[in-house]
Amino acid sequence: MFSAIIDKEKIKRWIKIATTLEKLTDEACFWISPDGILFREMDTARISMIDMMLEKDYFLTYEYTFEDEEIPICMQSDKLLAFSKLMKNAEEMEFILPDDKTHFILKARAPYEKRFGLPIVVATDKTKTGIPNLDYSARIRLVTTTLRDIVKEAKTVSDRLTLVARDNEISFISKSEEGFEASHKLVYPDNVEIVDMNISEESIAVYMVKPILDIVKEIAGISGIVKLNFGTNQPLNLQFEMIEFEYYQYFLAPRTEE
Repeated sequence: MFSAIIDKEKIKRWIKIATTLEKLTDEACFWISPDGILFREMDTARISMIDMMLEKDYFLTYEYTFEDEEIPICMQSDKLLAFSKLMKNAEEMEFILPDDKTHFILKARAPYEKRFGLPIVVATDKTKTGIPNLDYSARIRLVTTTLRDIVKEAKTVSDRLTLVARDNEISFISKSEEGFEASHKLVYPDNVEIVDMNISEESIAVYMVKPILDIVKEIAGISGIVKLNFGTNQPLNLQFEMIEFEYYQYFLAPRTEE
């Protein structure tokens, strides 16, 4: 069997993470192993991906007794989120995969006992999605809430966002077909919102706004700093700095402007 317990504060973090998984895909698939819980999936359009890991030492207790090196399980992401939210006031929450592997169980004992089971599919033929190996020409570490606010404001203008990085600055530009425009520019080290910046060459790329906002508006509540990596017409990579034993990054394919 498998069992892992998190405390009250980490339940709140888990709900934020589960919200982003539900935004990405209808079916959440996890790899459970002696080392932790891994989620690495693309959306149905195959333009974005979340790579998330909760390591064994993240949990109050962690037990894995299956003979398999790892077990891939899939479940409805909307129900996983809904049941997780019902645990928001629990002192502790336990993840359970029983020996029969028919359900993934969320369980709490305080303030009173509650238990929710999600039917699962053990995807024995499933293979892990690979991680893009890219040499990014622009790498910027900035305050996560700053990125969230910029993307949120850009969405009021257009569904696309152009990133331009050169020298010691990065600009976020949005334009609509009706002629509305918005731009945000951050300069290093003048703007304290930028923690670090490494730009090897001028970089320009266009991305859809909504997928980025779906991620940053949730993760900004549990991550103080994000590393934004991109290059000309390369996928966007957001590496969020999380607490110990918690890992989260996001990829989004660029748009080709007509």
